Parts: sequence; C-alpha cells; structure tokens
Amino acid sequence: MDPSRNRGGGELTYGAGQLNPARSRDPGLVYDAREEDYVRMLCAEGYNSTQLQIVTGSTACPAGARKGNARDLNYPTMAHRATPGKNFTVWFPCTVTNVGSPDSVYVAKKIVGSGRFVTVAVVPKRLVFSRLLQKMSFTVTVSDALPAGDEFVSAAVVWNNSHLTDPKDPLLICRSRVIIWELE
Repeated sequence: MDPSRNRGGGELTYGAGQLNPARSRDPGLVYDAREEDYVRMLCAEGYNSTQLQIVTGSTACPAGARKGNARDLNYPTMAHRATPGKNFTVWFPCTVTNVGSPDSVYVAKKIVGSGRFVTVAVVPKRLVFSRLLQKMSFTVTVSDALPAGDEFVSAAVVWNNSHLTDPKDPLLICRSRVIIWELE
C-alpha cells in the first residue's frame, strides 16, 4: 500500500501491512529478529517483571536490556516518540537478509505519507547482494521536529529491485514504515 494514498491516518490506516500473500513465496528481503530481540525491546520499553511474565513467561530481562532502546529491534516498522515542536534526530540500524535472487541490487526510495514534515535518509541507498542468504546492513535516519498539534507523522522506505519487475506492482520488494509520535 502507498501511504500517500491513505489520507487522515497515514501509516496507521491499514494495519501491520507486513505481509503480502502473493509475494510471500519470494519476499526479496527479510528482517531477522529472534525471540530475545523482542524481549530486549519490551525491557527497553520499561515492562516490569509482572508484565514481562505475562508476555514471555519469564520475569527477567537479558543483561543490559534496560539500557537499550526499542528502536534497536531489527523490524520493518520503525517508531520513535518525540516532543512536539522540538528538533530530534533518531537512527534505526537495520539488517536484512536476501532471500530473493542471488545477484540482486536493491535501491531505497522514501515515500512521504503524513511524514512531509520529517526528513528520512537511508545509508547506504543501494544494497548489492552477490549470493542467497547474504546479510547487509543499513541505517535509516529520521530528523526534524514533530509539528505542534500532530499526534504522529509517518513515511516509508521502500526497497526496489529492478530484477523483479511485475507490471501490476513494479519494483516494490520491501517496505519499512517510519512512525514518529507525540511524547505523552
């Protein structure tokens, strides 16, 4: 889905948006995250031992997890809390695995949703894979200020691969959503 077509709610109007059944046979790029990564994210978000036990069955956080940040989770959706009217810069380190064609080149493109007020940069903008299951990393940097009165702004980073062209859905391989919301 294209967030620029979803007026009024941007990235939040169409659910998780992470699975396209027709494309699931050949997803191109995947984000790897293990169970421990999710537990670390919950701990970084401040879950107490009771809440943690309900979700994970354990009351303990992994060593150093409370010093981390939820944005350290290697996941296609990136989110950050910001204070309206104050400038911010946030980095999202990401690693993807190529499960598409062995020789693939993916190029990043930003799609503006309700995120017309934020700047999104991806480094590197090109991921060049030479083999299947190869891993590559990139960083998404989001900066600017959350406009006063806005509850959230959003955008998306789309990875395109020119080798996998479908006339009905050209080039779209992997979408990463970026959501910035108001600090309460």
